Amino acid sequence: MARPREFDPDDAMEKAMSLFWDLGYEEASLSELLAAMKITKGSFYKAFGDKQSVYLAALDRYNDRVISPTVRFLNDKDVGTGRDRILALFARIAEAALAEGDRIGCFLCNALVDKAAQGGEAEAKLQAMVRRLETAFFEALAGESRQDEAAARETARGILSAYLGLRVLGRAGLSAEMADDCIRQVERLLDRWR
Repeated sequence: MARPREFDPDDAMEKAMSLFWDLGYEEASLSELLAAMKITKGSFYKAFGDKQSVYLAALDRYNDRVISPTVRFLNDKDVGTGRDRILALFARIAEAALAEGDRIGCFLCNALVDKAAQGGEAEAKLQAMVRRLETAFFEALAGESRQDEAAARETARGILSAYLGLRVLGRAGLSAEMADDCIRQVERLLDRWR
């Protein structure tokens, strides 16, 4: 008869994601990962396989918990116009970044610059998340105007760049002035789009 697990796999994955989010794949050693997850090496290998598998699962978790709700919000016409939804998203991000002690940033942004993103399955997952965000911005814009698709795609990519930049600046401890300036630039992009 197999011994029951002495840890909660979901809780362990949550802790692993937090460690990768904070340190990155390369900097998170196996011993730090085991300590964060509060499991033994044997339990780790039996339940999760290896460090790369845990990292990929952490990316999936972030996709499900952060990217999917963001995409749903940008597609929710009950919230307002596409412009309203985009600006509300930026306001929420700025608010979180300016909250005292909030320097968590964005796991996607951190992972995109991590060495683990250089090829393979991790890069494919990260690129898919970026494309999902770009498409959500594009669809929010497309509902606002009948301009050509290329112009909508270009504007969506500009907004995506501002989104990723704001997330990075949040981790760096951006000022309220920087956040406001970033949002004003997004407003200018949106005003040109109309």
